[in-house]
Amino acid sequence: MPRPGSGGHLTVRVKRPAERRSSSRSATRALDMLELFGRVHRPLRAIEISRSLEMHSSTTNQLLKTMVDSAHLVFDARAKTYLPSPRLAEFSAWIIESYGADGRLRNLIEELHQQTGLVVTVTTPNDLFMQIVDAEIPTIPGDERLPERGLQVSIIGSAIGSAYLSTLDDEDILRLAHRARIGEEDLQPLVEMAHRIRDEGYADGPAAMDERTWSLAMPLPAQGLRVPAVLGLAGPSRVLKARLGELHGLMHAAIARWFGPAD
Repeated sequence: MPRPGSGGHLTVRVKRPAERRSSSRSATRALDMLELFGRVHRPLRAIEISRSLEMHSSTTNQLLKTMVDSAHLVFDARAKTYLPSPRLAEFSAWIIESYGADGRLRNLIEELHQQTGLVVTVTTPNDLFMQIVDAEIPTIPGDERLPERGLQVSIIGSAIGSAYLSTLDDEDILRLAHRARIGEEDLQPLVEMAHRIRDEGYADGPAAMDERTWSLAMPLPAQGLRVPAVLGLAGPSRVLKARLGELHGLMHAAIARWFGPAD
């Protein structure tokens, strides 16, 4: 078995949001709208929403009308702006209770992106996959290999998945491995790899998207988060490998700033 997180001969599966047949594009766009309001903290005009989310104006207007009709948004006729309604107040309060009012995950991601210029992700487990729930991604025109929010990468074989496995006990690791139909000859090396990552504090290896890209991943502290989460960095292999020690230090320091020192 190769070093922690490299995945070796274990096949890493990748699923993009647009490739999943069960996805509802309208539902996703409506949620993107609500997220946009949360980012800007002010009422928005329809044209601002269209531009920010790169949506056609007719689609934006249709969704806005639907969300106003359902009382999820309210419309100020004088200012011609929309904003979330009180109907969402309890939902918002629960999110704050679950993840903190200080936006620590978003601040953590933005800080690391500014310091490194690399792809920064936060992923959570979703069945046998790790799913990107938030990210800062450099703009590279025409590069379709870049990750995106909602993208799923198999837990077994990926660096971010390996970092997550290191937080589990052996029984849970083996349970996931059996469900993923990992061969018997790979089970013990998989458990030993998780132990090594736990001792070293991070996993690294080729990114699932492209062998020319390397990933570095660290589990986030459990306190203050409602779900398990992993912080990841990704970039050109030669860059990440050359800066591995430095980047690990930056990640560790940033996590300590926003979540407190590790236990």
